[in-house]
Amino acid sequence: MSRPGKLRVAKVIFSALLMIGKKETWEGSGDGARMTPGQLLAGAVIGGIVVIAVLLAIVRVALMLAGAQK
Repeated sequence: MSRPGKLRVAKVIFSALLMIGKKETWEGSGDGARMTPGQLLAGAVIGGIVVIAVLLAIVRVALMLAGAQK
């Protein structure tokens, strides 16, 4: 059984962050079941950083637009 690549790990972590994963992903021979704990941890940390960065960018744009309207 081979380990999934970086792109597959990113897809699984992204779907888990959005809570749209399927049960098959984490059971049996699914991609999530074949990942090592290190892959899961690294993917979760990177995914969390990306989500926070996107949220901060959205807030920054919203504040900039709100300031422009005054």
